Order: sequence, then structure tokens, then C-alpha cells
Amino acid sequence: MKRLLAVFALLFLLFPISQTLAQVTDTQSTLGVKLTNTAPFIYKDSEGYTVVIGEVENTKSFPVNNVKVWVGFFSGDASGSAGESPLETVTGTSLLAVIPAKGKSPFIITSQTPDPEISEVTINMLGFNSATQKQQVLEIIPDVLLIGETVTVDAKITNSGSDKAANVKAHLIGYDSFSPPRIVGIQSISVDDISSKKGADISFDAAMDPRASSFKIIAESDNYQSKMTNIDKVSLDAPTKLITINDVEVLDSDGVRISEIKLGDTVDITSDLSIQFSAVNGPSQQYVYYAQVKQFGEKAPVEFLGVSEGEFDSAEPQTATVSWTPEHEGGFFIETYVWDQNAIALAAPSKTISVILVSP
Repeated sequence: MKRLLAVFALLFLLFPISQTLAQVTDTQSTLGVKLTNTAPFIYKDSEGYTVVIGEVENTKSFPVNNVKVWVGFFSGDASGSAGESPLETVTGTSLLAVIPAKGKSPFIITSQTPDPEISEVTINMLGFNSATQKQQVLEIIPDVLLIGETVTVDAKITNSGSDKAANVKAHLIGYDSFSPPRIVGIQSISVDDISSKKGADISFDAAMDPRASSFKIIAESDNYQSKMTNIDKVSLDAPTKLITINDVEVLDSDGVRISEIKLGDTVDITSDLSIQFSAVNGPSQQYVYYAQVKQFGEKAPVEFLGVSEGEFDSAEPQTATVSWTPEHEGGFFIETYVWDQNAIALAAPSKTISVILVSP
């Protein structure tokens, strides 16, 4: 019998804390377990509790457990680093009991009280223990993930180990589209024990934050783990209004498509947008167009993020444009997104990615 444990990031009912107020301290250099993003996702839930969702990375060459993450919740009067006493503190641990060598794990920490004065958060890594490696003999094969009013996906877990996998838990993790990505939602389910060489079918149905654009899945039992698995097949359950990003181009001042520009020259990043209308929902649709430029490389740092707003008042296609003046040389690629004013995706991320070379 599958038992639903928890669904986090119900942002249809929640309001986020501004990330400019989130003060984060990460003692990664001394611990060897660090935050993957020093601006993790922070929001207040429907009951007023402040929730911090983040991810830690084990930089050691051995597995660790008992990872301790300390969170201080502060008011906006002064930052925690300036000596203000926190309104309250909570110490939590990672979602995975054992984090493999060079592996990662989410964490979720909630304030003890629904204090409306909380507006700043400080995070410290406190410590960890070395652990015995769990064999990664659980295999998860996800089906197509469907994004609609909720996020749904079916998957199969197979235990290829020689012993029973006891107390299996599986986690669906949603990430936003920016770099480095933040975890913006998690759903966890508990599964019956899985006998050796046997499998179990699982299903997720999560009210995930609408900023989630990529997803991973992982399973862990008392004795085994799976690898963190990307869900590559993602489909939109098309809403009544759906915008399609048809193309991404980089244009010079004469409107000519280019693939190489000079450092300091201003170019336009454009996309052709089309919308499918439903008469039920009224005559217009506002949207926000994002163009994100990333450097080539393993970490793909963000070079530029441009934003423009528009509105469809008919079914006529539109062209969305943002201007970019590169400040660094090198090779870059461009991704585009269209959301509404409440950061709900109106389109799948662009399938066409423009590549641009910036030269001296």
C-alpha cells in the first residue's frame, strides 16, 4: 500500500519571501558538505509557517549521514550576521539518510511557529558523520511526467539487490529554470518493501510550484538507494490558453539574424509566440517573456537574463524581444520561457536554442 507522506511548495495557496531578504551563510569550505545554491527557495505556507527548501552537496570522496542544517529565522530589522538574535532556530537534516560520495540531497526545514515577523533566513552547515555506502541497486524508470493543475508521473522501482529493500521511500523533486537551479517542490511517498529481484509501481500526483521546469526522482530504503534520475519526458497538459514559443533568434541592429557578435554590441533576442484561445476564459492574456543567456561549460553560468512583458488580445502571433549587450567573450546559448504575471508557465521552454559567439 502506497502512503502519501508529504507535498510541499503548494504555491497556489502560498506567498514567497523575497529572495533579496534571505541572508544565507554556508560553511562549506570547512565542512565539505555545502549548499548547491546560496539563495534557496523560501516561502510561507497556508498556515503562515516559513519553509526553506534547499539542496546540499557532499564534496567528500566517501558517503555521509546525519547532515545537520541550521536555520535561523529573523525579522527584517537587522540581519543575523549583524548580531541580531533570531526569532527562532531549527536544525534539520537532509532528505536522504545517506548522501553518496560527490552526491546531493534536498532538505526541507520549517519554522516552529507561524510568525509573521519572519522575513530573513540564515543557513549554516553544522556537521555530518561518515557513513557506510548504500548500494545503488534500486532502479527507477519514470514514465512521461504531465504538467497540469498538478504534476503527475508514474514510475517503476526495481530491486536488483540480493536482499529485500525495506521501508522504501521515493521522492519527486522539482527545480526551477535558472542557474544554479533551486528546488521549488518535493513530493515523497512510502512504498511497501520490495523483495529481491522484484519491482513496485508508484505514482506521484503533486501540487508543485509552477516555477518547476525540470524534475528528478530518487528512491532510498533502509539498505539500498537508487541513483538520482532525470525525468526527460515532460509534457504539458495544455491549458485553455497556451502559448507556443516557435523560434529563438539573435538579430543585429539591421534586423539580420546573426550567430557571432562583437563584444559590446547590442543585439535583440527574439521569439515568435502564438497562442491557442478558448472563448471561455475571456479576450486577453498577459505574459512575461524571459530570455536567459548561459555560457558554455560544465556549470553553464548565467551571463544575462532579460525580461519583457506583453499581452495577447487576439489570436494573431506576436514577436517578443529583449536587448542584450554582452560583457564577456566566449560561446553562449540562449533559452527562453513564457510565464504569466504570477510566474505560472504558459508555454514549454523553447525547444530551439540559439548559439552565439562573442568575439573581441
